[in-house]
Amino acid sequence: MKRRVTKADEPSKASLKEMPELTAEQLANARRNRHVERARRSLEIVVLDKKLVKKLGGPTAVHRILQALAESLERPKKKRRAA
Repeated sequence: MKRRVTKADEPSKASLKEMPELTAEQLANARRNRHVERARRSLEIVVLDKKLVKKLGGPTAVHRILQALAESLERPKKKRRAA
C-alpha cells in the first residue's frame, strides 16, 4: 500500500524561507564523507577467528583483554624526587 503525501509531510512555506540557498560555488566545494580519511587514519582493525573470540568469552572480553595488554606494555612513568 502506497503512503499518501499530505501537507504535513511537506515543509511549510516559513521553513522554506528560513533555509539558505546555496550558490554554485558552495555546491562545488561541498564534499561527501569529508571526515572519512581522518577516521581511516585513526582506526585500526583486528581480524580474529570466530572460534578464538568464542573461547575468549566474546567481543567485549576480547576488548578488555586487549586493553589490559596495552596497559601492561606501557612504560611506567619515572617518579620524580622532591627537591
